[in-house]
Amino acid sequence: MFSAFFGATCAMSFQRWKEKQKRIEDEHGAIVRGQMVLVGQLNTICNVKEQHLDQFRDDPKRELKLINFRMADAGLRVAYDSLSFLLNAKNPALLLDVHSAEQSYISAMDCLTWKNEAFVKLNENSTLEKASDSGQITIKIKDQRDLIQLKMLTDALYKAMDTAEAKLGEQVKELSKAGKLLHPKKRFLEITGRKPPETQPAKHL
Repeated sequence: MFSAFFGATCAMSFQRWKEKQKRIEDEHGAIVRGQMVLVGQLNTICNVKEQHLDQFRDDPKRELKLINFRMADAGLRVAYDSLSFLLNAKNPALLLDVHSAEQSYISAMDCLTWKNEAFVKLNENSTLEKASDSGQITIKIKDQRDLIQLKMLTDALYKAMDTAEAKLGEQVKELSKAGKLLHPKKRFLEITGRKPPETQPAKHL
């Protein structure tokens, strides 16, 4: 009887150990996948800023110099159902913060679309006055409201991109902190902050 009882106890203990290990692996994988999604979105934002926005950041006429461009959406979205266990962690608001960061990314990409549409509208409603050999052109804007709208959306684009970069970077770090509290022996994604662009003197047309 003792042997049977001991065998059953060992089997139950081993089963519980297997279930615990599976839970740990599932939770670790869910956090890392969530981080990878945010990092992908963050990379898109940083590429937009480095390739297009930073060079005109301090230019008073940046809305006219920032040509139309598009950046492919990262496409991936955080699977919040797989991260629901974080609601029982020490920071239950973490999922809301992650969702807010992802929404800031979506808003920034929407701002890019709206800015492009405003740029197209301005040029469609304007006429070419002069073009130089160096490629500089001067246009006559028929409706100043088009220019005002373009400026407002360009300013909104810069703000949205800055906000998204800050929020996404912060939540990648917060997910890492939460993961280490739950599973200290596991490794999570770490990122370093992007080097701020050097401020260049504004060039006037």
